[in-house]
Amino acid sequence: MSVEGVLSRGRIAAEQLMRDTCTVERRDGDPALDEETGELTQAWETVYTGACRVKPRSPREAEWGEHEVTLHQYTVVLPWDATPEIRREDRLTVTASDDAWLEDRPLEVIAIGLNGTSTARRILVEDKEG
Repeated sequence: MSVEGVLSRGRIAAEQLMRDTCTVERRDGDPALDEETGELTQAWETVYTGACRVKPRSPREAEWGEHEVTLHQYTVVLPWDATPEIRREDRLTVTASDDAWLEDRPLEVIAIGLNGTSTARRILVEDKEG
């Protein structure tokens, strides 16, 4: 049995566990001032839409100004052949999931795992809102 054959079967199995659907977006240009609201708005470009799997990680404590907050992190698993490359500070939103609480929650990409013999692409995201 070859390494390529084992990886191929592993990648197929990994995709079968990807029951969620997500979109990854990247900032498109600089923020612009919305004259009506007086707020800065950011344009986003979609770089990936497709299957994913979201797995929770242990939350971590951080300081936000003078307050302590809990940051929730998740490992998001994408197909091995997902393109283009996902980058730090991209925004990931789960658009469909068996867990309705996960849907439409903006998650920020904070790390990308690299590995030539992985069965899937793994990225670390953080929920900065909750």
